[in-house]
Amino acid sequence: MMGPVAVTGATGFLGSHVCDVLLERGHAVRAAHRASSSLRWLKDKPLELCETDLSDPMAAAALVQHCDGVVHCAGVVMGDEAGYQRVNVDGTRAMLEAAAASGTVQTFVLISSLAAGGPADLRHPRDESMASEPITGYGRSKLAAEELVAGQWPFRTVVLRPPSLYGPRDREFSPLLRAAARGWTARFGSRMQGLSLVHGRDCAAAAVALLDTTSATGIYHVDDGPGPDGPRDPGRRWQWGYDMDELRTCLTCLFGRSINRLRIPLGLLRLMSTLAGEKGRRRSPVLHPDRLRDLNVRGWVCTAARLRADTRWHPEHNLASGLRSTLEFYRRRGWI
Repeated sequence: MMGPVAVTGATGFLGSHVCDVLLERGHAVRAAHRASSSLRWLKDKPLELCETDLSDPMAAAALVQHCDGVVHCAGVVMGDEAGYQRVNVDGTRAMLEAAAASGTVQTFVLISSLAAGGPADLRHPRDESMASEPITGYGRSKLAAEELVAGQWPFRTVVLRPPSLYGPRDREFSPLLRAAARGWTARFGSRMQGLSLVHGRDCAAAAVALLDTTSATGIYHVDDGPGPDGPRDPGRRWQWGYDMDELRTCLTCLFGRSINRLRIPLGLLRLMSTLAGEKGRRRSPVLHPDRLRDLNVRGWVCTAARLRADTRWHPEHNLASGLRSTLEFYRRRGWI
């Protein structure tokens, strides 16, 4: 690609890592940001900052002008149905239409979510052949965005479905690591058996690999597991995803101390969610109704077999090294 790559959601956790990987791979980058967004992860980098309101068709058109590619990371992960529709669905439509009108965009990569596909357990991880069965408003909005991307467009379209993300720049894992530093971790409910996890930097590299692989099209999942042919960590039982004991073992090794597990019934969380109200749920994401539905399944596990077969992508981090890099970042920033 010769022209810039437009990145929406560029000031966020994943979007900022996508910008970094694009720059390292030799791409020119046009980073979209809102007027109110912090630019701390983008400042002093050789990219073009573009203040953009994606609800404004003219602003979306200006963002993609002369661009060869788009990586659409912008979205909301918690809200109500109207908010999901406005940002995740209508925002994707606006970017697709702007890209089509540009006459230069060759590839459009949508960052979706495993939530669009639905839950799957460790023994039967979700792959691209399985029918999508989202169980939350967020998941349904992401699936609707994917269906828009799958339409007839004058450019190649690709969808990446990350599972749970973590890593430097993201605060979502800070409560987990703060509790583990004190010798505790929590298990919410009793059904959840395992989940896929991916370091943010690795997910960004997967998105750029799909952008650069001209034969890639359709939906791809991403997971940091070794796969059936990859090297296996001693004692790992699963090719994809982690069970709850593996997570606790990683935390034990990370902090060099025993980690006690506190079981919290989902019924208690539902009661707390009701009592907290909308304001309290915004402060404590685990109380959001969508997150409670996410916890009441056997797992959120996917396979990255198609991604690895079709691109040269492979993860730099497993959970142990990824948590260590995250903890080091948190400590440098004073977040823990």
